[in-house]
Amino acid sequence: MEILRAVFIAGLPTMIVAFLMVFFAIKRGYLEQDENIEELKKRKKQAKKDKAEFKVNPVHSKWLFFGGGYYGIMALGTYAHVELVEVYEFFRDFSSISNFIDQISFGALIRLIIDSFLNIIPAFTWFLYWPKIFVMHSGWYWLGASYAGYHVGSYLANWFITRENESNLNS
Repeated sequence: MEILRAVFIAGLPTMIVAFLMVFFAIKRGYLEQDENIEELKKRKKQAKKDKAEFKVNPVHSKWLFFGGGYYGIMALGTYAHVELVEVYEFFRDFSSISNFIDQISFGALIRLIIDSFLNIIPAFTWFLYWPKIFVMHSGWYWLGASYAGYHVGSYLANWFITRENESNLNS
C-alpha cells in the first residue's frame, strides 16, 4: 500500500512536472533533444562569464536556480507548494473584499515578499519538508517513486518531441 501511495502522491506529480519542464525547454530551444540539463547549466555559466544575455523564462530560470535535474524539479515543486499554501492562507483570513481592502497594508505586502524569499529554505531542503506533509513509513519508496517519475517524465517529453518531429517531416 505504501508503494502505491508513493507512486501516486510523489511519482506521478514529479513525472508531470518533469515532463512539462523538459518538453517546454526543448520546445523553446533552451535544450536540444536528448540533451542533458547539465548542458543548459553550462551555457548559462558561459553566458555569465562572457557577460552575454541568457534568456529563459522565469520558471526554467527558477529550475536552474535550484540546480536543474531531479533535485531542481523537487525543489521547484516544493517551492511552488509552499508559495501556494501561503497565498491561500493569506487570502483565507479575509471574510470579504471590503475586509481585505481594509486590512491590506504595505507591511502585509512586504511580509509576503520576505516570506517568498524565506520559502527558498524549504525548497532546498525538500527532503525534510515533504515528510511533514505526508505520512511516510518508508522514505525510500517515496524517494524512488519521485526519482522514477522524474526519469519517466523526461523520457516521455523527449519521446513526444521525437514523434512530433517525425509527423512534421512526414507532412
